[in-house]
Amino acid sequence: MSATFAVIVGAVIAHWYDRRSASMPNPDRAKRLGTLVASGLIVGESIWGVINAGLIVGFSKDAPIALVPESFAPAPWLGVIGFVGAIVWLYGWMLRRSAAVPSSSSDRG
Repeated sequence: MSATFAVIVGAVIAHWYDRRSASMPNPDRAKRLGTLVASGLIVGESIWGVINAGLIVGFSKDAPIALVPESFAPAPWLGVIGFVGAIVWLYGWMLRRSAAVPSSSSDRG
């Protein structure tokens, strides 16, 4: 999968989320939560890349923490399903949190 495909998928999800968050009682809070979660995913991936590189060098193995053998065919699909499930859960959580908090001036801090 190319980086361009991931950017397009992210843009579609962001567009959908922006439209949903606009109808929330506090759309600014919903947009901030979306930005925080997206930033967390980006930073988390970067941190994991550094940790994984250290493990690869330290253990001198291509997959030092592999849970299944390389010949396990369903592994990529299970990874995709897990990632999509995490994204659906995170966006659902953000929408529920945004809907539960009414708009107020004290929410700006």
